[in-house]
Amino acid sequence: MSGFKNFVVVGTGNVGSIIADHFLDLKAKGSVNRVLVFTRTASQPATTEKYAAKGAEVVGLEYDDRAALAKALAGVDVVISTVNPAAFAAQVTIAEVAKAAGVKLFLPSEFGNPTVGAKGLLAGKGDLHQKFKDIGLPTTLVFTGPFADFAWAPFIGLDIKSGKVSVGGDGNAPITFSSIPDTARFLGYILTSLPAEKLTNLPIIRLEGERKSFNQIFQEYEAKTGKKLEVTYISDADLEARLKANPYDFAAFLHLSWAHGEGLVGTPDNGLYPDWNPNPVITYTSAL
Repeated sequence: MSGFKNFVVVGTGNVGSIIADHFLDLKAKGSVNRVLVFTRTASQPATTEKYAAKGAEVVGLEYDDRAALAKALAGVDVVISTVNPAAFAAQVTIAEVAKAAGVKLFLPSEFGNPTVGAKGLLAGKGDLHQKFKDIGLPTTLVFTGPFADFAWAPFIGLDIKSGKVSVGGDGNAPITFSSIPDTARFLGYILTSLPAEKLTNLPIIRLEGERKSFNQIFQEYEAKTGKKLEVTYISDADLEARLKANPYDFAAFLHLSWAHGEGLVGTPDNGLYPDWNPNPVITYTSAL
């Protein structure tokens, strides 16, 4: 049996919306039969028209409503969860109902730094892994590193557009970057083209669009655009002090983890999609 045909995308934020759009494109081409989009009931009216116009089955529900989930998941092959941190725990209920409904594969909301054995602000993801295993539904974790098209935000200190950026350590640690559109294309290919038996035995998929340090990215940006960046380097001690003062300082947590090499996904699985041609980071930074 090759690939899957029926998909649910849970959540329509920055990641979910792009993944849903790509799978709807595949549906239009005939390689996917059904694409369902799950949204929280309160937000459903704002997204129904957009996705329904593209051929999606939009389902507004609460993620703890087992009866509604069971009804909506009937006949679904794969669930791709892109929920935000506030709904991470709800994925256990979704996975339990999906297992009972006959879903064949579950992709929880990962899409970032590796989380196996993760500590700190990502520990919650790691805590869920054993629960997914206990449910018995084949589960695949997708690690992408930070998003090449979405990481350059003021709240992380990477506001390239302003000309001022801050990074942890000396800026030389290599980091894996992958964009959301490239991640969507990769998932679309493997989930519809590879044998289902292989997919249900892939506990982790590691994507790497490009491996570069922040210093390399900044140098490439300056050479490409002719704009000079003001770079501030933050010591481990200062980042640790910030986290001690505020354990929820996500920017400090990320920069400390990246400086310590935790932004690398490991050996990439890019070969699962031989023709994958991810965009380099400069594609996105030079457009800012």
